[in-house]
Amino acid sequence: MPLDTRTLVVVLIGLGVLLTTAAVLTWRAHRHIVALGYWAAGALIGVVGMSLVMFYGVLPAGFVIPLSNGMVAATYVLNWFGVRSFGGRPIPWRTGFAAFTLLTAGNAYFVVVDDDIIARILIGSAGIAALSLVAALDLWRMGPLGAPRRAKRTTALLFALHAAFVTVRAAMMPGAGPLDHLLAPNLLNSIAFLEAILAVTAWSIGFLAMTSERLQAELDQLATVDPLTGAFNRRAFFRHAEREIARARRTGEPLALLLLDLDRFKRINDRFGHQAGDELLRAFADTVTARLRKSDLFGRYGGEEFCLLLPDTDRTGARTLAEGLRVDFARRAVEFDGHRIIASVSIGVAECDGADLDTALADADTALYQAKRNGRNQVAVAAQAG
Repeated sequence: MPLDTRTLVVVLIGLGVLLTTAAVLTWRAHRHIVALGYWAAGALIGVVGMSLVMFYGVLPAGFVIPLSNGMVAATYVLNWFGVRSFGGRPIPWRTGFAAFTLLTAGNAYFVVVDDDIIARILIGSAGIAALSLVAALDLWRMGPLGAPRRAKRTTALLFALHAAFVTVRAAMMPGAGPLDHLLAPNLLNSIAFLEAILAVTAWSIGFLAMTSERLQAELDQLATVDPLTGAFNRRAFFRHAEREIARARRTGEPLALLLLDLDRFKRINDRFGHQAGDELLRAFADTVTARLRKSDLFGRYGGEEFCLLLPDTDRTGARTLAEGLRVDFARRAVEFDGHRIIASVSIGVAECDGADLDTALADADTALYQAKRNGRNQVAVAAQAG
């Protein structure tokens, strides 16, 4: 038994108002996620477009039908723009505008020139399915493998399912019986509006879930990564290092710890300014990470001092790496405000050899001060225990 389509449209409008409010509030709270602005605008325009459907038969058909359908098309275009923005990809303005224009013009033609509701539904369905599918593809392929993608891929599947439903519905329309207008009490119409309610709800929740996923990833990064150098912060380095030391203790594999301290860093700050010092720290971090393996742990210990934990590495291997880092950094110049800044690093090396992290740090610190006393720009290795 067909449901009352006007009631379903009212439900869809009411739900759209709530979802629009949620999207706008989320966007206002997180303006740096520009995609939320596109999605909020799309939701608002969609509500207006569906509200105009209630005026079919009241306002002139040549005005209200193309306008309402154009707004619905704009919703899908803006959803796609938001997906592209969320993924850091360029916005396809020309393609989006062309899609909007073609869909609106097609609807206008089959109202003003040739009044054919089936043709309008087929045109609208083709546009909706295509825009939903490109959004699904962009979402599915979004982000590197290491980034959180569960919410993105779930939302991609929702768009793909919506595109499939719209396509099947369009294929069934010619054989569904006579249809005088969009709000006619038709079973296929009722199913279409029910699916629209579910689809709008689903992708809106998907967008919010994607936003939550990204914000959580940003918080996790802030909690673990030093924003200046990209190295682990002290707390995160210690947490990971404790696990690695425990693993090495179980397996008996060698494990080395390096303490690295930039020489005369305060003098550089005093002479060239703290921004120059920041550039130097970034350059040093880039120098270190260029030589690291995936298993190595690199952290900022504090100020201009860094830690480096090397799994499956003995004293000899650790010293070789430390010498390479020392030479690399001594050869690297930082250009800042017309100045060419060259600095050096002193490095203390200690082999963990079953010791806990505090003991290894103390040994590496002793070796580091020995390197400083020897004239800086040196590598010193802590004496073996026993």
